[in-house]
Amino acid sequence: MRRTAKAAIVLLGASLVAAACGGDNKNSSSTTAPGTTSAGGGATTSGGADTTVAGKAGGTITFALEDRFTGYNSGASATNLLANQLVTNQVAPSVSYFDEKGTVQIDSNLVDSADKTSDNPLTVVYKFNPKAVWSDGSPIGCDDMYLDWIANNGSLKTTGSDGKEVTLFQTASTVGFDQTKSVECSADGSTVTWTYASPFADWKGQITNQGFMPAHVVAKGAGLASAADIRKAYESNDTATLKKVADFWNTGFNSDKGLQKDVMLSGGPYMITDYQPDQSVTLERNPKYWGKPATADKLVFRIITDDTAQVQALANGEVQVIQPQPDPDLLNQLKGLSNVKSTVEGGFTFEHLDFNFQLPLFQDKAVRQAIAYCVPRQDMVDKLVKPVNEKAVVLQNRMFEPFQPDYQDTSGGSYDKVDIAKAKSTLEAAGYTLNGNVYEKSGQKVEFKLLHKDTARRAGEFQLIQSSCAQAGISVIDDSDPNWSAKAGVGQFDAVVFAWTGGPLLSSDRSIYKTPADKTNLNQNFGYYSNPAVDKLMDQLASETDPQTRRHRQRR
Repeated sequence: MRRTAKAAIVLLGASLVAAACGGDNKNSSSTTAPGTTSAGGGATTSGGADTTVAGKAGGTITFALEDRFTGYNSGASATNLLANQLVTNQVAPSVSYFDEKGTVQIDSNLVDSADKTSDNPLTVVYKFNPKAVWSDGSPIGCDDMYLDWIANNGSLKTTGSDGKEVTLFQTASTVGFDQTKSVECSADGSTVTWTYASPFADWKGQITNQGFMPAHVVAKGAGLASAADIRKAYESNDTATLKKVADFWNTGFNSDKGLQKDVMLSGGPYMITDYQPDQSVTLERNPKYWGKPATADKLVFRIITDDTAQVQALANGEVQVIQPQPDPDLLNQLKGLSNVKSTVEGGFTFEHLDFNFQLPLFQDKAVRQAIAYCVPRQDMVDKLVKPVNEKAVVLQNRMFEPFQPDYQDTSGGSYDKVDIAKAKSTLEAAGYTLNGNVYEKSGQKVEFKLLHKDTARRAGEFQLIQSSCAQAGISVIDDSDPNWSAKAGVGQFDAVVFAWTGGPLLSSDRSIYKTPADKTNLNQNFGYYSNPAVDKLMDQLASETDPQTRRHRQRR
């Protein structure tokens, strides 16, 4: 089989808070158009650029995946990872997607139309292409969309063994789905009428993120006769049946069960044909795909978690595309390779340090402020990112990126520069005293573990934070872990540094900052941040349809 040329595009994300981001990102929303071969078949906004290997149709594109493939269902909180979605972008069908400019587009291969038919109540009618089928020949339609709604709306709960309320579907985000009043199916399942209980500003991108899970597969996994039984169970409030459905949706698509070809179906131009745990995932053309055939014959995602090893694999011709985290030494290595093109691109990504608010230490505002005073954000940008991207800046807004016209500094200037003296005085004013080299109060040391992925970039960030904060009497302990994402997703950390990969939908921020419905399902608010005022504003933001008003509220 012929291969594409050795020349490759190397994408390094560069849009950041303290630094740029790469493939350790948890994923908020990012997809590309079906039928492309961008970045090996599914480039997302993790660097903000569509990377395409030029060449004739056919052959194999080999892409270095910098994290493990943990599951087919990117909508579940535990498997809501960029690495997973890079694989499934060309497999799991979505009504809409983001193009290379970050604009929401409707997949005309999947649906013939997606029309807003009413503003009061907001109603959207989707008409599926009658040719659209899963790779097992089953039609793609309303049953799949209905499952998507009930799995993500956050309404289904039960009582756990401890007597506390538990959310059945462990979804990564309920945004928009929880504002939906009803999803109605036509008799043949080809037409869906989606009605909102309250206006949803980003309705056009509602069905964008993780892609549909095949409802008939979930039904079978739950012991039901057909996908229609899922609807019946929801409409009759059959919690026992819905729990079986949720259990399969939550974990039935995970890769620890190996490649399940009859479960990990395709509704896109490619299908998963081989999976070697911790080694590779292989995609080949889906013979049942009804749209334009995919360009390459095969996409191979080789799992290479070490950035230096990715460069070596590129040099040896073992892979053609890599997408590592930005690192000056790494970029210099790449520049020394012949027939390799490297680019540094910005995008809808930002890196951040999150506290776990369930820990007593971080419930103390003085501690959080002191850490903010000692974290050397500018130093991290200068030393770790500017050698790669000289235009890199410290991000001073959590809602907009510097390249967006509505971006403005909303930080207030309080933590622009490291202020060790201020960090100390803040702790002392709150009753902390030095015990050796670390502040302490009532036996509680100002000491925490910082969870991060084990890469050179993350190690560099940790070292800078540890060194600076030590001067303020704050002890930061290294907690690097190859399974960092699994721990972060269920709130098993003190503090964590990683990057969000997002998109242009402003409402997507709600799943990150709004109080989780319960502690068994954190959505993307892994640190359990809770602020009633922020909750109210996030709800208003998601419901505001006037663009000017939305931008004003978002800037605040």
